[in-house]
Amino acid sequence: MYNDEDLEDVFSLIDSMELSGAVDALGAFASSHPELGVDSPLRDISDGYKLMLDYWSRGFKDEHLERVYRDMLWRLYRLAADTALRHAVAHSPFLASVHNRVRTGGRDWSVQALRTGLEGFVSDLAMLQLEPEPRRTARKRELHRAHQQLMNDVFDYLWTSPQWADATAEAMEEMLLSPTVDAMDQQLMLSAVMLGCMNVFDMNKFRVLVQVYRRSADEQVRQRALVGWVLSLRRGGGLARAEQRDILAPLLADGAVRQELVELQIQLLYCVSAEDDNHTIQKEIMPDLLKNNGLSITPNGIEERDGDSIEDILHPEEAESRMERLEQSFRKMIDMQKAGSDIYFGGFSQMKRFPFFDSVSNWFVPFYIDHPAISAIYSQVGESRMVRSIVEHVPFCDSDKYSFVIAFQQVVGKLPPNIKEMLAGGNVAGMEAVGSGERNSAAYVRRIYLQDLYRFFRLFPSRDILYNPFGQEPEDMKYNYLFFANNVFSGTLLEDKFGEVASCLLKRNMRAVLSALLANYSEEGRDYYYYMLTGDQMLHHPQMAAGVFGNTASAFFAKALSLRPDDVKALSGYARALFYCGDYGKAYETYCRLAELKPGNRNYVLDKCVCLVNMERSEEAMADLYRLDYEHPGDRRVGRVLARALMCTGRHDKASKAYSELCASAECEDEDLANRGLNEWLGGDKQVAAACFADYIRRHYGNVGLDECREHFSDDILANECSLLESNGVTSTEHLLMTDLVCEAVLHKMQ
Repeated sequence: MYNDEDLEDVFSLIDSMELSGAVDALGAFASSHPELGVDSPLRDISDGYKLMLDYWSRGFKDEHLERVYRDMLWRLYRLAADTALRHAVAHSPFLASVHNRVRTGGRDWSVQALRTGLEGFVSDLAMLQLEPEPRRTARKRELHRAHQQLMNDVFDYLWTSPQWADATAEAMEEMLLSPTVDAMDQQLMLSAVMLGCMNVFDMNKFRVLVQVYRRSADEQVRQRALVGWVLSLRRGGGLARAEQRDILAPLLADGAVRQELVELQIQLLYCVSAEDDNHTIQKEIMPDLLKNNGLSITPNGIEERDGDSIEDILHPEEAESRMERLEQSFRKMIDMQKAGSDIYFGGFSQMKRFPFFDSVSNWFVPFYIDHPAISAIYSQVGESRMVRSIVEHVPFCDSDKYSFVIAFQQVVGKLPPNIKEMLAGGNVAGMEAVGSGERNSAAYVRRIYLQDLYRFFRLFPSRDILYNPFGQEPEDMKYNYLFFANNVFSGTLLEDKFGEVASCLLKRNMRAVLSALLANYSEEGRDYYYYMLTGDQMLHHPQMAAGVFGNTASAFFAKALSLRPDDVKALSGYARALFYCGDYGKAYETYCRLAELKPGNRNYVLDKCVCLVNMERSEEAMADLYRLDYEHPGDRRVGRVLARALMCTGRHDKASKAYSELCASAECEDEDLANRGLNEWLGGDKQVAAACFADYIRRHYGNVGLDECREHFSDDILANECSLLESNGVTSTEHLLMTDLVCEAVLHKMQ
């Protein structure tokens, strides 16, 4: 919600357990905002603290001191939280309109009154069966209209409600679990509780969400409660951590709960990739679909359009090829969806401007055909059949279903008959229908709800005033959606599942996010996977090219090896880390060990040879290199190492031939040009060497001036190869002469 730096300081002091400082800070804020009515309750807390301090200072022993002090902190937190809410309402027209609208008119907002109204709705619906038609239909519409207005008000009241008293929380928990209250109403209220708790944390609301998740028998209700308490965790602050850990401990003892948390975390990662996935669809899949405009989507699938063009006559095989490409494009999109991607976000993000979405609650309301905004279309027999087929079988999230139906109402009269027929069959652009078994699974229920949430926090016009659970601050390693990085889970049984989430992060190339997860491992929880992942992270750091973190990375891989001494992956990582930091001797020994464990792996033999070359023991590597070159002709990596070894052993003619082949290939790399230049220089052909170096500089750096040319040649060639040049008798004077020759060649080519 609305952020105020002074209030943020108050919460920071509370999280640091500094009661006196927090009282003073809130008092200073209150003096600037007398309209918020903070003075009296704050004075009570301050007086209580002074009394406790005086009692303690006189030497009296109070065995309840810690509990009393913590209770005072909680009293202060609740006061500060309610103050923050009132302050936000006062400074946000959006919040003020929501907050004030439902608090005028004198409605009884007690939990008992609310429960009576919700249970009355269920009873009224049941009694409708006794009503004759058409009165039953009219009465049903009126009941749903009034109830929807009530739920809209309930939602806005709950998410803008202040801190709950214990009695309120207990009554709300029982209502959210009661079988006499409609499950869809419970789902909507849980979303409101979550939204409120995310923006201004309330331990009682958090506790209710946890208990509903633990106790509810309805999967839809249960999953909303799960998402609710998980996304509220980050907003708890340091004061709440101990209590949160106590509340969650019984849950985390259940292996099924831990696995469900893993699945939820991975689903959140897919959510935040929705726009990247949409980009993939728009740039890679849709162009293929649009190019194949000789095909039509029909109720029977993809069919070729009628026609006898000259192309069809001359190239009949092209029609089959177009069909195959189109089906591959559809299949790719379906595979993305099955993997968890939100493939509909891009299309439906343009359909969230209907007045329906002006109400916050409508972004969270479960889809039901009696919603007053869409019920009219279900009274039309033909259109109803089409719409039902779509919303019941295609995996749209609830807000997308509402978007679809509302848009459908506006265009149904303009649709061609064949499209209507296709839609009536439930076919949408080749998308596969979802079976009832999958629709009722916890994973599917949760995924659909998360997509609803993502759309709200990404598209709602006033979203900036709200805490965004999908937000991130990479510079501070804060990723709101990565709840596994919350220290409430550090040192708990959930640490055993960190590796599964880390694997997903690696597959999705989310290395920065992975660092935040690794930072949450406790000392005791650092297992094989932790050491492997941390070492690998260091090897992928940009500075690793210079070997800055090599020693540290090797230490982590060594820790992994202490747990699994002959593990090939750990040995491989250890060898790479040693190599990057220039410890070629130990790297060579490790690659020898790997070659013994995996005798058929030529890469380990080749890496061993690279270490020998770098240790100026190229002659020892020749036998293995000749064998690899014979067994794998055309392998460019083998060819490069062999050429380098030939150069280092003085076989410049053979090396020249090898480098000529490498540089003539379309796969020639910059290092091939540089090494060819070195070989020609050491072999005596200074002109060819200078030309090769000039080609390297132009290719690697583009057009450069004289000073830049000198700098690049000095840094990339002379500095890096000083040992090789010195061992071959190249003097510092020759360094200067070659520099002039190279720069002359570079500048001459540019003219």
